[in-house]
Amino acid sequence: GNPFNSILKAGQMFPGIKSPWSFTLNLSKFLQANFNIFLFKVLPFQLSRLYMRFLGRIYFIFRKKEKALIKKTQKYVFEDTYSPKALNSLYHKTFRGIIDHYHEKLYMAYSNFPKLQKFFINGINIPNEDQLKAEFAKGKGIILVTAHYSAVEGLPGALVSRGYPVTLILRFQTEQLKDSLVERSKVYDIHLVDIDEGNVFMIAVNALKNGRILITECDEFDAWRTSKRYPVSFLNQKMDGDRTLEILRKRSKSALAMALMQRDGNKRYTLNLTTFTTEESNTVSVGKASLNILEKAITKNPAHWYQWSDFGEKLELNSQIQNNEKQPESLEEEKISSVS
Repeated sequence: GNPFNSILKAGQMFPGIKSPWSFTLNLSKFLQANFNIFLFKVLPFQLSRLYMRFLGRIYFIFRKKEKALIKKTQKYVFEDTYSPKALNSLYHKTFRGIIDHYHEKLYMAYSNFPKLQKFFINGINIPNEDQLKAEFAKGKGIILVTAHYSAVEGLPGALVSRGYPVTLILRFQTEQLKDSLVERSKVYDIHLVDIDEGNVFMIAVNALKNGRILITECDEFDAWRTSKRYPVSFLNQKMDGDRTLEILRKRSKSALAMALMQRDGNKRYTLNLTTFTTEESNTVSVGKASLNILEKAITKNPAHWYQWSDFGEKLELNSQIQNNEKQPESLEEEKISSVS
């Protein structure tokens, strides 16, 4: 028999499993079980990362449809440029990158806070911060566009720990996560806005008019307010672009910048900034310019992007995948070297 069945039935370490054959939670909620949160408070960074990779292996054994969509989307995008062997290698690295992202997310929320504060300063390098300082000094706020790429969870902390006022719009997956982040945000000048509460757009505009940095993501496909007036090409796929950033720019008249986090290894990160001049921001679509920068980053390191599943749904590739999640593979059959 499967040695994990007793754990799965208990449902304490792996919530959302009603029986060995039924799995209901998404990855974020699955990893935020109480026991896992406790371990984040006591384990060092590298040990907690290995533990998360183990849990990720368990998760993708049961979520076969989600795993298949990620692989199908990458094959759809890269089949003409990657060999079958290179694609298989990419799949493994991508699953590892997805789990590492959630590890970083929980590390920011639940690890030892004094050590985390030192990490924001010593572990995250901002090589061209002078450009950000110059834009911030204008006092008109900054629309800081980012993406579901690499260690994005460290972006707000890297900024507020250096004295920048930040407004962040997000959706909390659990109340426990919300409580932890809200409590930690009290130390810094950061305003966390729940996307499900109130008029988020006006909150964003007011934050910018008050000279704050607003962090938003350009690849939240299911939240796009699409318009044929803003066509975009992203990863060789043509689609109607999102007009939200265009409206926000016109209403706020704020500066624009793009920020992507980069993993350097050994608990070291680089925050790569690209600022747009006033002339550029008046003539170039914000969404298009942001997606172009993201596309270059993905082309260089495709395993660092963790929106492959959502992008596959955007391309309607999920409709081509049969739902075969009901019979999970055994640990011996499933070889996800990426998250082990």
